[in-house]
Amino acid sequence: MKLEKLVAKNGAYTLKVDGKFVYSKYKPVEDAMNFVEKEIREDAEGYLLVGLGLGYHLLALVNLVGDHKPISVLCVDEQEIGLFEQSEVYDSLKGLSNISIYYKANHVHFQDTFQVIVPNVWMQVMDKKHPLYYFLYDIKMKQVSYKRFKHLMGENFYLNTNLNEFNLNLYRENVSLEKKACIVASGPSLNDTKMWLKEERNSTYIICVGSALKVLLAEGIKPDAVIITDSQLSTVHQLKNIDYNGYLFYLSTACSENVKQYNGERCILLQEGYSPAEVLSEKYNYPLLETGGSVATTAFSLLIYLGFDEIYLFGQDLGFMTKRTHADDSTSGRNVDMQDDLIVIKSNNGNTINTLPNLFSYLKWFEKKIRHSNVTVYNTALNGAYIVGSRYLKEKEFHDRTR
Repeated sequence: MKLEKLVAKNGAYTLKVDGKFVYSKYKPVEDAMNFVEKEIREDAEGYLLVGLGLGYHLLALVNLVGDHKPISVLCVDEQEIGLFEQSEVYDSLKGLSNISIYYKANHVHFQDTFQVIVPNVWMQVMDKKHPLYYFLYDIKMKQVSYKRFKHLMGENFYLNTNLNEFNLNLYRENVSLEKKACIVASGPSLNDTKMWLKEERNSTYIICVGSALKVLLAEGIKPDAVIITDSQLSTVHQLKNIDYNGYLFYLSTACSENVKQYNGERCILLQEGYSPAEVLSEKYNYPLLETGGSVATTAFSLLIYLGFDEIYLFGQDLGFMTKRTHADDSTSGRNVDMQDDLIVIKSNNGNTINTLPNLFSYLKWFEKKIRHSNVTVYNTALNGAYIVGSRYLKEKEFHDRTR
C-alpha cells in the first residue's frame, strides 16, 4: 500500500493512499470533521473507526464525544502508526485513555453497541483478503443504502404504522406449529424444487418472499403468507394482479404502495436497528425482529419468533453457478457481469459457486443466527451456498420428513 503525505492548499498535511486522497487536498482537517459530523450517532456506546491515517478523523471524533466513550481504531496499513505519531494532532490525542489503536484484526475490541465509522477511501484501498473486509463492506453498504433511502423509509413508516395493523402477537397465538415451516426465496434452485412444495402443501406452512409469490402461484401453490421488506416503489409489481388472499407480513418501512394495494389480511413487523420502530415497539410492547438485511433473513427471524423449530429453505441459494441470480418468472434478479465483485464460496454439492458481497453478508447472518438459535435448518438448494449449521436435503427425504 502506497501512502503519500502531501501539503494541502491551506498548508496543512493531507494524505494519499494508493493514489486516492483520504482527506481533502484543500482543507483536510475540516474535511475530516465534516465527514464525522455527518456520520456520527451520538447515542452509540462507543465507536470503531476504520483507518488511522494522520489522525484527523480520530481528532474529529474525540472533539464530538470527548473522552468518556471508548474509541477503537483499526489501522488498514501498519505504516499509518508512524504517520500518526509524526502528525500535528498526535500530541493532543496520545494521552487519552479511551482510545485503542489496533493493526491486527484479531486484536480489535468493540461491542455490538458501537457505531462503525468507515471513511470511503479506506474501503476502496483495503485488501479484500483482510479478515474484516466483508464485515466492514457489509456495514458500509448498509450505511450508504440507509442514507439513500432514509427519506423514503420515513414516509413508508408513517403511512404503514397509521394502518394500525399490529397483529403479530395475535397471529402467533393462532398459528399451528404442527406443520413444517418453509421459507421460499427466489434463487435459481427454486426452478427445481418448487414442485416439492406442491406435493406436500397440506403438511407445510409456507411463507414466501414477495419476488417468489408469482412463481408459486403459477404452479398452483398458494403460500400461507408472503413477506415484503423493500422500501422502493419498484416492488409494487410483486403483489399486483394476483389471485391470492393469504397473510401479508410487511416491514414498517416497506413500500407503502405495495402494502396498500393488497386486500388480504396484513400484519406490520417492527425491526431492530431502526429507531422509529424501536420507539414504537417499546410504546406498544410489540416484538422487534432482527432483519439481517434481506427479506428472507427477516422471514427466518419471523418463523423463529412464531415458534417453529424446524425450517426448510427453498430458493435460498445465496450464490449462483451461471450468470442468473434468481429463478425463472421471479420479479427480481439479474444477469451478473463476471466483472462484478464476486466471491467464491462452497456449495451444497461440494463444488464452488460465485456470490456477491450482499449475498455473502446474508450467508454469514444465517450462519450466526442458526448458531445462536434452537432451530433445525434444512436447505434444498443443491447448487446453492453451503450454510454452516444447516443440512442439505434431497427430495425424497423432504417428502419423508413432511408427510
